[in-house]
Amino acid sequence: MSGSVWRFAGFEYSPQSGLWRDGAQLHLGPQARQLLELLLESRGGVVSKAEIAARLWPDRPPSDDSIDRCAYLLRKPLREAGYGDLIATAYGRGLSLRATIDFLDPDGVGAPATDRRVDGRTLDLWQTAYELAGKRTRDGYERAHSAIAAAGELDPSSPAVWSLSADIAAGRAIRGHLCPAEAAAMIERDAGRALALAPGFTAALAVLGWAQAALMGRTEDGLALMDRAVGEDPTYSKVRAYRGWVLARLDRLQEAIDDTEAGLRLSPHDQGLLIQRAWLELCMGNIAESVELAHKGLFLRPDGGWLRGVAAIAASLSGDHAAAEEAARQGLELVPEDPALFAVLAAVLARAGRNGEAADMLSAARGDGGGCAAPSLFTAAALLAMDQPEAALGEISRGRDAGCPWFAFAPHDPRLAPLRDEIRRLAATEASSPLGG
Repeated sequence: MSGSVWRFAGFEYSPQSGLWRDGAQLHLGPQARQLLELLLESRGGVVSKAEIAARLWPDRPPSDDSIDRCAYLLRKPLREAGYGDLIATAYGRGLSLRATIDFLDPDGVGAPATDRRVDGRTLDLWQTAYELAGKRTRDGYERAHSAIAAAGELDPSSPAVWSLSADIAAGRAIRGHLCPAEAAAMIERDAGRALALAPGFTAALAVLGWAQAALMGRTEDGLALMDRAVGEDPTYSKVRAYRGWVLARLDRLQEAIDDTEAGLRLSPHDQGLLIQRAWLELCMGNIAESVELAHKGLFLRPDGGWLRGVAAIAASLSGDHAAAEEAARQGLELVPEDPALFAVLAAVLARAGRNGEAADMLSAARGDGGGCAAPSLFTAAALLAMDQPEAALGEISRGRDAGCPWFAFAPHDPRLAPLRDEIRRLAATEASSPLGG
C-alpha cells in the first residue's frame, strides 16, 4: 500500500489501495468507499445525513433509503471481517464510526478535510426538509417547503435543493395537501431552476416529467422527460415510481409494475415504491397479492401509514371489514389528519354498512376549505360505497378537470368498478388541462 493510510479497528484503508485486513483486501463499492472516507475524516464524529447526501449524491437528492442502503453495504464487509457493527446510527442526526482512528501520511500533509460542497447552514435546512417531508403530514410538508425555500435562498446555485423543493410539491399534491394547479406551478418553477443550472439533472427531469403527465395532461411530453431521466441515471429509483404512475395512466399496468420492481431492486426500503407496488397489484385486480405485498412492505417499513391504507382497501374488498377498519385507523395514527386516509376509512365503513360513521369520515376527508382535501378518487370511492353513484362520478369528473394526479388510476381502482365504463369515457374525452395549456 502507498500514500496516505487510515487505521481503525484492525483495518487499513487508503484511497489508492482500498480496504485491507490481515493482508487481504475487502471489496467496497464506490459509494461505500466514499461513505467510509467521510466517516474516517470525521475522526469518530457524527456525520449528518445531509452531509452524506451532499458528498455521495452531489448532483441530486437521494431517495429515502439510499443512505441506509449505502451504510448497509459498508457495514456488511466490516462485520464479515470479524467485527461487530462499527457503523453507529445517531437517530435523527447521522452516522459515525465506532473506532479509534489513526491517520498516517508519509508526506506530512495531514488528514484531508471533508469536501462539504454545500455550506453548513444550507445542509441544516436541507436535512430539516428531509425530516419534515418524511412525516408526510400537511404541517410537515408545509414546513419542509419553507425549510427548502430558505436553503435555496442561501445556495441558489444548487440544483439538488431546487429539485428537492419540486419533489416536496409533488408529495403534497399526491396526498391532497396542495391543489394540482399550485403544485404544477411550483414544480415547473423549481425543477426549471434545477435544469437551468444542470440541464441533465436526473431528479429534476423525473419530477417535471411526472408533473407534465400527471398534473398537466401532457402525458407523452412527461413520459419523454422521465425516459430521459432513466437514461441519464438508471440507478435513480424515484424516477421509477414517477414513471410507473404515468404508465398506469396509459393503461400499461404491467409495465408500471415492472418499473416499480426495478425501483425496488435499487431501493428495497423506499416507502413510496412499496406503496405503489401493492397499489398496482390491487389495480390489476389481484386483491390477495396486494394484501401480501402491503404486509411485506410493513415488515420493511413499519412506519408506512399509506401501506396500511392499501391493506385496508384490499381487506375491505375481500369482505374482511374488521381488518380493513383496523388497518385504516392504524394508518391515521401514523399519518394523522391525512385526508385521503379519512376517505379510505369512510369507504371501509360504508362497505361495512355503517353509513353514518362513513359520512363523518367523508366530511373530515373533504377538509376545511383550506386546500387540504382527499383526492377525488378516494372521495368517489367512499360516495359509491354509500350508494351515491352520480355524486361519485361527479367527483371523478371534477378531479379530471382539475388535473388530480390520481385520475390516472380511476379506470383501474376496483372500488370504482361499477362506474368503469363511464370513467373510461371521461378518460377518452379528457379535456385539455387548465394547467398544461
